[in-house]
Amino acid sequence: MKTTKTRSSFSVKAAFFIFFTLSTVTFLQAQTVTFGQFIQRNGSQDFVFTNNTTSADFNTIPNGSPIFFSYQNVANLPAVLQGPQMAHIYITANTTTPAVQIAADPPRDVQQFNGTFTIRIIRDTVAGVGTGTQRNLLTAVITPDGTTKSSLAGDDLTDAAAYTASSARQTVIYTSDFLGFVPNSTNNLGLSFSSVFPLLSIGAGGFLNSFTAAGTGTFASNPAPVYNPPTSGGVTISGRVFSAYGTSVSRAIVTLTDSSGESITVSTNHLGYFRFTDISAGQIVTISVSAKGGNYGSQVVNVGDNIEELNFYPQQ
Repeated sequence: MKTTKTRSSFSVKAAFFIFFTLSTVTFLQAQTVTFGQFIQRNGSQDFVFTNNTTSADFNTIPNGSPIFFSYQNVANLPAVLQGPQMAHIYITANTTTPAVQIAADPPRDVQQFNGTFTIRIIRDTVAGVGTGTQRNLLTAVITPDGTTKSSLAGDDLTDAAAYTASSARQTVIYTSDFLGFVPNSTNNLGLSFSSVFPLLSIGAGGFLNSFTAAGTGTFASNPAPVYNPPTSGGVTISGRVFSAYGTSVSRAIVTLTDSSGESITVSTNHLGYFRFTDISAGQIVTISVSAKGGNYGSQVVNVGDNIEELNFYPQQ
């Protein structure tokens, strides 16, 4: 009898928690407008948190999670983009900041992310409108702003959790092949996870224990975006790769990955210079370097106009 009562109470609490999480995006900053939401097509455990003892990763399964994505409150939206869109969501995130447990009844586990948290929602087929690949429904890149980090949190030993981020506390940048966002707009988002297994808890190294979960999500902005995709084409990104001694590195492999996940690779010349041309504007790209004798960190770039002197130095 005791077990039945505990499970019933837990189910009500978990349902309320998920509802509260989805509502958070609206109330986090009252002036924002919800413009996009997704739900999983199959509700499977496609979101994976991994405790590496000294760090942690949060990702979707390798081929992404199949979802229905819908635009809302978006002006001038073409018919092909109205209603549920067949898409896949991809999440890539990491952190070296251990979780904390906040004293409450029940206690609350909070896992902060001090690295970049990236969410990509890619349409399964080309839309025939928009710019770029005509598939990037939405990309959100969240980076810490000073000491304030985005976080994944939930009551200890429950099967529900939520990830939230807001431009009032972090840097949240949206890009899309179909939407136009006002620079410096107020952005926020919330991801809600259910069926967390095993139950949420803090483990090795102080990070959350590894788990899998199902998920949904909501995205908001002020002002709301409109169907007014940025002008595409013609943007050039160039820079140089240096060694730890400040000398140029020739034949280094430089890779640009665009907002749809497609990659372009070039090599540096004898003076260490590289150059990418005809890159679609209005997207966020990631540029990485592979070269002998050095470990180079990636750089995330918001492509608006030509970019020069994007230089890389090996990490210490």
